Amino acid sequence: MRKIFDFKKRFGQEINIKELKINFINIVQHYLIEPLDKKDGPYYTEYSKNMFDFIAIEFNYNPTEIIRNKNRGSYNFEIYMPSYAIFTEGNFENTLLLIEVIYDYFYNSNEYEKGSWLQNIESVIQLALNQPLSLGVTWRNGKFYPEGVEEFDEKLIEDVLKWLENNKKIQILYKNALDNYSQSLQNAIKRKDTISNAFQSVEKLTQEYLNSFKGSFDNNFNQLVDTLGLDKEWKKIFNSYKELSKEFGRHAGNNDNFIPSIEDTEAFLYISGLILRLILQKSQNKR
Repeated sequence: MRKIFDFKKRFGQEINIKELKINFINIVQHYLIEPLDKKDGPYYTEYSKNMFDFIAIEFNYNPTEIIRNKNRGSYNFEIYMPSYAIFTEGNFENTLLLIEVIYDYFYNSNEYEKGSWLQNIESVIQLALNQPLSLGVTWRNGKFYPEGVEEFDEKLIEDVLKWLENNKKIQILYKNALDNYSQSLQNAIKRKDTISNAFQSVEKLTQEYLNSFKGSFDNNFNQLVDTLGLDKEWKKIFNSYKELSKEFGRHAGNNDNFIPSIEDTEAFLYISGLILRLILQKSQNKR
């Protein structure tokens, strides 16, 4: 725990999430962003531009425009590069995204110091998340996720992804659902993509499990309940799940009036993981 928060706690002073998020941003700035700025130096060179351009494009910015703005009015022959902090703007969610993008860059790079940078990122995240109150996020496999119940996360995410290793198409759909859920912290429209991908993964796995490749989930969920050996009341739950997917997907596109709430999205994702786990567990037991 940071000394300032320990002091406030001992004297009965309130500690709020906003303060903790600022502390998180400060730690990332000092222990990750500043060392990266020093690593690439002050100039925009062939050595530094690969990473800077990669990050800028991932943030949906034009790197050429950013560099032009940074050097506007400069008469030097050298082209200066802005700090990577330009992408966070002191925002907590932007800082999370920047960490993910930096991690992704090093993970897929051939840089000589790749391993030490990945290890450093992990250490900085561990340090920054070590707060007296939860920041509402967890870090797994190079991505941040909204924090849930750890036991459920393991069973409905880790186990499901592991069991889907031999079924890449469905695994990709489920991973996309999880990734979109993570991105929905910053972009609410991603909630609709979360629900769409989660439902598709359930529908396709149901088809394979029942050997009914043309049937939609509408036509298959009653048989699924029977085949899984579940109580018949589950048919009502699966029917409601099906109706929810229709409701949330009925208005496609960027229609803000029909964006599911974060609570609806999280609940739908967990139910999807539950159905996938039920099917996969039954399939595992048959082997």
